[in-house]
Amino acid sequence: MGYQERRAELIAKRAAPHLEPGERIQTGFIAQNGWWIFTVPVATFVVTDRAILIVGGDGPRRLPRDFLFGEPTGLYHTIELDRTYKVHRQYFPEITAADEALRDMRARGDLPDSEQS
Repeated sequence: MGYQERRAELIAKRAAPHLEPGERIQTGFIAQNGWWIFTVPVATFVVTDRAILIVGGDGPRRLPRDFLFGEPTGLYHTIELDRTYKVHRQYFPEITAADEALRDMRARGDLPDSEQS
């Protein structure tokens, strides 16, 4: 099993207890929410077809799936949600995949019930 597969498996394992029945993972990545790599809390972002799950030391948080993460740039991409997160460039493909999945869902009109008006 290669690095990419192990990384995807780790994210799926962290997300599993927090998924609703039938909820599908679209992608996931690791982010930090501090300044120094050796002292920062780390959170696992799990992007599903229904929500954005943030699994971290202070428990899981479930946010609406209506957020675009933006075009990642630099060494660390900054995401402003419930707090500021920084995502290392190794996860930039996952950030792009999350945004593409949301755009596809919007184009199909396939948004979670909480986002349809």
